[in-house]
Amino acid sequence: MPGVVAVARDADMRLFWCTPAFFRLTLGAEKQEDMMGTTLRDILTDSAAAEREALHHEVIKTQKAISHYQFSDDIRVLATVFPLDREAFGHDGILAVLKDAPVDSRTGSEEQIQVLSSPNLYELHVLSSRELEVLHHIAKGLSTGDIATQLSRSNKTVEKQVNSIHTKLKTHSRAELVRYATERGIQSFTDEDWSSIVEGARRVRRELREQA
Repeated sequence: MPGVVAVARDADMRLFWCTPAFFRLTLGAEKQEDMMGTTLRDILTDSAAAEREALHHEVIKTQKAISHYQFSDDIRVLATVFPLDREAFGHDGILAVLKDAPVDSRTGSEEQIQVLSSPNLYELHVLSSRELEVLHHIAKGLSTGDIATQLSRSNKTVEKQVNSIHTKLKTHSRAELVRYATERGIQSFTDEDWSSIVEGARRVRRELREQA
């Protein structure tokens, strides 16, 4: 993420401050001033907004910072949400700071960090749920045979799905696809977390279709 990505919201989740880097990542506003007063539901689907709102309200309630991983614009991101100082700002709210976190593995205390299940898919929105599952295993370095065993599919089915991924992402070799996935930190999610993200992506797609 270029620059510091941070945003401040009040207790009703209305934005009242953000960095230029956050504005550049957000679609739908021509000027940074246009973002003021917008809520999570103005930029996310209902399920994605609800998941983040629940976490943000927990921060306000406990007055303790919470960190979580999320998959945003196809990059593994670590977000830390801080409670606002009530005396300084005159009201409750949160400050969220986001940074790229495409590390090789989750170890130690990282395993205790929550992973949000409603992803913001960018380029990867073209992949089906089954293809997203295959991509995760490719990122971890599994062979076609190993992926087939893990997902209870035939080698031929997995090969077709890999070819489809190449076509959709415009990659031309297994090495290129592995690099594409690992640069985005996909391999850093556990199988359980990635399955939750894939299910979340399915839910987000359904909501977007219903809104269209």
